[in-house]
Amino acid sequence: MTEKEHITLFAEVLLPLPLQNYFTYRIPRELNDEVLPGMRVVVQFGQKKFYTGLVKRVHADPPKVMALKYVLSVIDDFPVVNEKQFTLWEWISKYYLCTPGEVMAVAMPSAYKLASETRVVMDPEYVIDSETLNDREFLIVEALHTQKILSLSEVSRIVGLAKVIPLTKNMIEKGIIRVEEEITERYKPRLETCVKLSEAFLDEEHLNMEMDRLSKKAFKQLSALMAYLRLSNHFSDHPKEVSRTELLKIQGISAAQLDGLIKKEILTTYTRSVSRLVHKQATETAENLVFTPAQLKALDEIKPELPGNNIILMKGVTSSGKTEIYISLISDIIGSGRQVLYLLPEIALTTQIIARLQKYFGEKVGVYHSKYNELERVEIWNKANVPLSGSQNQRPFQIVLGARSALFLPFTDLGLIIVDEEHDSSYKQNDPAPRYNARDAAIVLGSIHKCPVLLGSATPSLEGYYNAMSGKFKFVELNERYGGVEMPEIRIINIREETRMKRMRSHFSPQLLQAMEEALNLGEQVILFQNRRGFSLRLECDTCHHTPECINCDVTLTYHKHINQLKCHYCGYSTQVPAVCPHCQSPDIHMRGFGTEKVEEELSLIFPDAKTGRMDLDTTRTKYAYQRIIGDFENRKTDILVGTQMVTKGLDFDNVSLVGVLYADGMMSYPDFRAIERSYQLLAQVSGRAGRKNKRGLVMIQTNNPQHPLLKWVTDDNYRAMFDQQNADRYKYKYPPHFRLVMISLRHKDYNLLNHAAGVLSGMLKPYFGNLMLGPEYPLVSRIRNLYIKNIILKLDKGIQGRQLKFEAMRNVGILRSMAEFKSVRVVVDVDPM
Repeated sequence: MTEKEHITLFAEVLLPLPLQNYFTYRIPRELNDEVLPGMRVVVQFGQKKFYTGLVKRVHADPPKVMALKYVLSVIDDFPVVNEKQFTLWEWISKYYLCTPGEVMAVAMPSAYKLASETRVVMDPEYVIDSETLNDREFLIVEALHTQKILSLSEVSRIVGLAKVIPLTKNMIEKGIIRVEEEITERYKPRLETCVKLSEAFLDEEHLNMEMDRLSKKAFKQLSALMAYLRLSNHFSDHPKEVSRTELLKIQGISAAQLDGLIKKEILTTYTRSVSRLVHKQATETAENLVFTPAQLKALDEIKPELPGNNIILMKGVTSSGKTEIYISLISDIIGSGRQVLYLLPEIALTTQIIARLQKYFGEKVGVYHSKYNELERVEIWNKANVPLSGSQNQRPFQIVLGARSALFLPFTDLGLIIVDEEHDSSYKQNDPAPRYNARDAAIVLGSIHKCPVLLGSATPSLEGYYNAMSGKFKFVELNERYGGVEMPEIRIINIREETRMKRMRSHFSPQLLQAMEEALNLGEQVILFQNRRGFSLRLECDTCHHTPECINCDVTLTYHKHINQLKCHYCGYSTQVPAVCPHCQSPDIHMRGFGTEKVEEELSLIFPDAKTGRMDLDTTRTKYAYQRIIGDFENRKTDILVGTQMVTKGLDFDNVSLVGVLYADGMMSYPDFRAIERSYQLLAQVSGRAGRKNKRGLVMIQTNNPQHPLLKWVTDDNYRAMFDQQNADRYKYKYPPHFRLVMISLRHKDYNLLNHAAGVLSGMLKPYFGNLMLGPEYPLVSRIRNLYIKNIILKLDKGIQGRQLKFEAMRNVGILRSMAEFKSVRVVVDVDPM
């Protein structure tokens, strides 16, 4: 027995629950040598539930409460989380006012988070009496005779009920069944059956004798054996493993022949663990990149900042070659043996960037985002974690590319973090908690790893640009497009005038249609931007002006033609399209507004010979949908691509000569202090998709308000003018980047109780915040999923006083939550809301 086995040790365990504290468990002495910080352990929490917790710390300090539960078992052979991750999680929980358990629940791959599942077993003392059982109870008893144990989901399928808790509770009270909790490990490695020569035939002489015998009696088996020897390079110095599947793919080789060789013990089978991930080889090196003088100047300004924990903002116009700069910097960092994290706001962008990075770095690139299934994500997690695990069998990913969740991977030695399109609101998580911004969290992660963070964008966030102008960030600028490509010509189309003159064809101005026809006749491609999905935004009765609304939310239903239903984009509720108005029974119901689906249909009538594609949330729900849509457009199988803001985000197509914005007014008039900034970013980004090497691109923006100053800034590519005007307004009215915002959202199904709770909370906060508190007020959509919503917005300065007010806000929220009459009111706190 080792000295350590004599000591009583304790583990501080983090559970994936919305609870503030770590929980102390006693480590059984036989596990003293096995439990390490960062490992997953199984612990009991409460009377019956079991959870996978993460060990934060192991110590020998006995807690004051000695009635401790034991760690039940250790799941991992090595830590799956490191100290730097715990540091990031704790910063996120403190800054975004949530719990470490909520951060853990979002950060860990779902296959790593095990919770106990309730299982049903027959009570051993129960004597079967079928006459006392109802039909559903009889079905369960019959199934338990066959299977012995059933999960609640299996019980649900057997009896055809979604909710089976009342049924099982009744059966427990009758003494028919018992329930037990069972922990299940959800991650299992993918196994593949391989074949190899048996030990007896590794000797060449024995092998030749056996081949002679087969040639006389079983020639087909000899063919299969010869095929194996060729595939495995058996007679070379470097033989390779051969899978059963690989062998059976050879023409003329059957399963019967292979099984015959196995039965004769000439070949034997074994299983090996294989990756679920697809790896590609590099075809070029970063040294082959050719840079423009502007790019070389930018690199010269960035490289001196790399050794320290510096933050660099690179503002480069669209198509200026920012990605080539990233590739050069990545090559330098991984050449020094360190890792690189490359963050993108949308999965759509990863499709193109993956191909470009793999071209230069091959299998060193790993991709991590929500379209991968939970088992694939565990593999990527483990490959980022190789230095920690000490595995010698696999090489770690040196470059990880992903959306915001990639921030949480177990990096051990980050040398650079790139946040591309740093202005994008998709970096902000809205639900569930933690409601973090991955761009800001990446800056903190950089400080933890003591590595630089490079923020890139053609249209930086106002906060980022303000920090660069005030000297907090290093500022680097690229003002010219790569290869001498001109910035696009931007034309503003007054659709109010075109409508008055009756020249509009549906939602298309004659100028836009003519430009599209010219581009298509030249074999060029077109992108059309409409920031609404669906077919029609709403149905409206011409007699009484009734508009169908969602039964759960205070929003109108959007018509989707491909499913011929009205659908709510907030809760997913859908219903059939009414033949007559449900209020006045009038048949005069017409569609108002238009979305991407309607645009796609109308284009097929206007340009019947052109192939039209659509990229929005409805068409990109499957794993490879982005890849297919973008691939078809890149390969010119699609002539016109219609999309929502997905098409604005950094995609690079070399044959697009025309971009059309079908309706710019909806963005500009949105009631939000960021509306002008976001509209500028969207219009500038979508405009950047136009233009080729030998021809200047054309952008046409349709609007009812051509004199709006925003359109002048976009036309002149004058980001600075937009920044100066917006920055002055935000300073005057105390908005970011000068003040921080905290939004407290109260939600409840009872309208009156919600109003009462909001009034009580605002009354408690008013003495601390005064005029720096807005609300309580209903948002634009005041009811979602049958819950009414009321918001309070708090403005905090960036000094010590702001931190103190933040503490007071949470203290008062805690008081409200503890009041008996408001226990059922849901309170959501969102720091830096977007």
